[in-house]
Amino acid sequence: MMQTETMRTAAEPTAAERQLAEETFSFCMEHIQEHFTISFLAQRAGISPTKLKLIYRSVYGTPLFSHIRREKMLLAARELASPNIRVIDIAEACGYDNASKFSAAFCSVMGCTPKAYRIRVRSE
Repeated sequence: MMQTETMRTAAEPTAAERQLAEETFSFCMEHIQEHFTISFLAQRAGISPTKLKLIYRSVYGTPLFSHIRREKMLLAARELASPNIRVIDIAEACGYDNASKFSAAFCSVMGCTPKAYRIRVRSE
C-alpha cells in the first residue's frame, strides 16, 4: 500500500520540517527572556500556526511551548547549582518577571521548587 504525503508527515518529518522545528527552537532559546505567540513564530516561519504546531510536535514529540518551558527549566536547574546566583536572577534570565510563576513552572517540570532543588543539589 502506498503512503500518502499526509501519512508520511504524521509518521516521520521531512528534512525541511525538521530544520524548521530546529530553527524555531533555536530562535526561542536565543531569545529566552522573551515571550512569543504561536502566531508570531508561525508568521516568522512562513506557515500557519496549526502547521507549525503539527510540525514541531512531529519533530520533538511534544508541544512547542511545553518543550521550551522544559528546556528553560533545565537551564534554570543548572544555574541553581551555583550558590552565588539568586533565584530571582535565574527566573529573570529565563523570561519570568514573577518569582511565583517561575517557581510554579519549575515545580511542574522538575517536581520541586527552585529552593528545594538548590538544597537537594547542594547536599549531593
